[in-house]
Parts: sequence; C-alpha cells; structure tokens
Amino acid sequence: MRFIIGLFLIVFSVKAFAHQPKLINYSPSLENPHEVIYPEISKAYYGKLIGRPHYYRIISNKDFLFYAGILSPKVNENYKWLSLDILDENNNILYQANGSKLNWEPWYEPYARDWYWKGPEIGGEINQDTGFKKSFLIKSGTYIIKVYNNDNIGNYSLAVGEAEFFGSNTFEKILTWTPIIFYIGPYMDIVHWKKFDVTAYIPHIILLVLFFLLYLIIKKIFFKRKNYVK
Repeated sequence: MRFIIGLFLIVFSVKAFAHQPKLINYSPSLENPHEVIYPEISKAYYGKLIGRPHYYRIISNKDFLFYAGILSPKVNENYKWLSLDILDENNNILYQANGSKLNWEPWYEPYARDWYWKGPEIGGEINQDTGFKKSFLIKSGTYIIKVYNNDNIGNYSLAVGEAEFFGSNTFEKILTWTPIIFYIGPYMDIVHWKKFDVTAYIPHIILLVLFFLLYLIIKKIFFKRKNYVK
C-alpha cells in the first residue's frame, strides 16, 4: 500500500503552476456568494454560468496578498470570454479586468492535463517563470469577486491566491490531489465542457494497472502458501 501511495505521489508531484481544485455546482449569487477561505492559498474554482454572474466573497481582518485570474476551457478554436470585477462591500468596483478586450491565448494545465484559454487577471507584475501575474498586497476588509460576460453563459476556472499548498503530510496530499485527478478533471470534460480527452483518464488507467499487479502479487503469495501447506 505504501508503494502505491508513494508511486502515486511521485507521478503527480511535478512542479507546475497549480491550484487546489474546488467544484462549484451551483450559482453563487451576490446575496449568497461562495466564501473564499484563506485567500492567499491558491485555489481553482470550476464553475458554469447559466444566465447570471457568479460571486465569491473574501472577508479578511488583516492585510493579505491578492490574486485572481480566469480561464475558459479550450473545447475548440473559439473561446468564450469572461470578465472579472473586484467589488467592495458596498458593491463599488475597485478593480476590473475586461475579458472582451483581451487576446485570449491557449494554455496547457499539466495537473489536470487540459487545454484552456488564458483570460484576464487582477494582480501585480508578471512572473516570468509562469507567465501569470503575481499577487499584490491588499488591505483588510470584505471583497467580492464577480465573474460574468455579456450573456452570463459559459464555463470557467477562477483562480484565487498564489501561494501553493498541497498538504503537509501524505494524507493531506492525497485528499488534495484525488478530487482533481480522479473526479474534477474528467467530470468537467464530459459533463460541462462536452468533450472527451483520453489524457484525463491516465491516472485511472495507472491505478487499475497497479491494482492488477497487486492482485497478481497477492495471488502468487496465496497460492505459494497453499501449495506449501499441502
């Protein structure tokens, strides 16, 4: 079992620009926004606009580093643009990133093994290593992130925070990685993005192979003992 867990972590511990995955299967409204906990820790919220904007709320009693960026799944060569607004608690716009005026570029996400269209960001200077903006210091308070476009239709991945944290021990790492590798990636591909990418199922295939090898090893040991008893 330790061998399987160890191999699992080795295969998927390649350094990359990644976020803790969160699947949003409802429409967070301005009256009932989705709460962003620990905003400095990087997270990716997978959502789908179905006629109205989505809202995410950050409440912090101390100054913190802020970053927000949005991606759209690359299903074909035509992207669906989205925009970002950062509002204060009185719904005043503090920062705005207009996706309709941006030249969206294709970007490959190695963790989920999927292609995206890279959209607008709200952050500091560009990180030359990743090509994404860095976070910047923002004052304590309540902030609302608004995700929208002209008709409020489309799939997105909203990134919030920059600091990577995937667990301080093996158990926490497994809890973080399992959703995106075995569920979120394939689920979003088929259910929401209406496409099938076999690369999304590489972890499933590897796991099946490992279980099959484990079965053969156990079977071999069991039959050896049985023959020895005879």
